[in-house]
Amino acid sequence: MLGSKPVARKVYPIEERCINCHMCEVGCIVEHSQTKTLLGAYQVEKLSFNREWSLGIVEPNEALEQGRPHPLNRCLVETHDTLSISTNCRHCDEPECILACKNGALYQDEEGRCRLHEDRCVGCWMCIMGCSYGAINRNPTVKNVPGQENNGIQNHCDLCPEREIPMCVYVCPTKALVFEDRGRAVHEVE
Repeated sequence: MLGSKPVARKVYPIEERCINCHMCEVGCIVEHSQTKTLLGAYQVEKLSFNREWSLGIVEPNEALEQGRPHPLNRCLVETHDTLSISTNCRHCDEPECILACKNGALYQDEEGRCRLHEDRCVGCWMCIMGCSYGAINRNPTVKNVPGQENNGIQNHCDLCPEREIPMCVYVCPTKALVFEDRGRAVHEVE
């Protein structure tokens, strides 16, 4: 029998408020850094905030080796003409990324969030191909498959589980990102 339960709040963009400042991206990188500080993440950990550095380099491991790493933010500001919008994992009701993950590394938690068992991810990138929103990228700094040259695990929005409000929403100066429940539900077999 199918039942449903409410899903945790999600991050939603309000495109008419976005000013293309990329603060959501910077906040995301800082929140997921070891130091949890702007200067520490940027200067000590050498995390990149500049996508221009790695333009034209498709393979994240190659960019990392060239000293031009892809930013590891889990949200991305996209621009089209005069509009810009921050995008991230939608934590879908029926996530295609989870269906594509043949190793069981991706799963949906009790609140409906798409989560990752890092130790199970083998870097096959089927989740990237399965995601309709382009919200998943590769993290080449975590190498969990010995002997695999282009190694790394998948990287997507985790809704900052240690925070009451995800960092991207918290730092957005124009409130172009909101964290709210819009009444979606996850179905489960009882």
